Amino acid sequence: MEHMASFVPPPPPSSLVSKTPQQGHQVFLSFRGEDTRYAFTSHLYAALRRLQVKTYIDNDLERGDEISPSLLKAIHDAKVSVVVFSQNYASSRWCLDELVKITHCKRNNGQIIVPVFYHVDPSHVRHQTGTYAQAFELHQKRFLADINRVQTWRLALTEVANISGWDCSTTSVESELVEIIGRDILEKLECMRGGGLERRIGMYKEMAQQKLEKSLRTDDLRDMEELITTLQQLGEVKLEKAMQTDDSSVWKEVMETYERILQLKQDKWMRTINTKDMEDLIATRRHVMQLQREQCNRRMGFRGI
Repeated sequence: MEHMASFVPPPPPSSLVSKTPQQGHQVFLSFRGEDTRYAFTSHLYAALRRLQVKTYIDNDLERGDEISPSLLKAIHDAKVSVVVFSQNYASSRWCLDELVKITHCKRNNGQIIVPVFYHVDPSHVRHQTGTYAQAFELHQKRFLADINRVQTWRLALTEVANISGWDCSTTSVESELVEIIGRDILEKLECMRGGGLERRIGMYKEMAQQKLEKSLRTDDLRDMEELITTLQQLGEVKLEKAMQTDDSSVWKEVMETYERILQLKQDKWMRTINTKDMEDLIATRRHVMQLQREQCNRRMGFRGI
């Protein structure tokens, strides 16, 4: 049965919007208001509400010079952040600051990130080309005295765009897509609540197997990229488990996953001969070397990479 997304009326003027933070949310929505507020994002928010997933959406249409502390806290408190990349997402420094905070929460709190590519090519986000290149030309001029901030934005975009997500261009019926994404988010939340690490490992293993079969069937570079992304997510969860134990078999599984990632990234670079792919490969090699040192340290009774 086809699910239709319910209409969500535009929010009231910002002067009438309560400034009280939304409490007890599980999901944070990051989006470019002028692109998707009254369309895709409102439909996704409605789908999440129907699934009884408490979701934070920023309806304050007035922005200050810096992202507010209450919004930073809203990101920090979420278990899942959904990032809706649209044509003009990168033109907003507030969106980019949100994204940087989201990546910090992923690394420090284990927050799950779900990227959604809304009428924008994922590679444009990943490599800051297309409209994203235009946005960064302006940012580099405006923040000439704070170029490190611009570089941090670039790194955050690349990191999140490399996570396996949803490409709206592959599904023409938006009402169906928001329902699918909503159920995926609900499943992720249930895994975090009920099954802990083992269930999350099992989920990513199953996803990786499906993407491997598809990649072998199509031999398409994009399918290989999705497989790499899923294996990276699997590796992160396995590493989370390994950091809680000195069990050699657990660490062996971690290393096997990252060595497979390394092999795939090398294969990808040999197919593209792309500078960014080479840099990504080098960074992954360094990460694997760090993991090897940590594994060796734990055998000797030391802790810390």
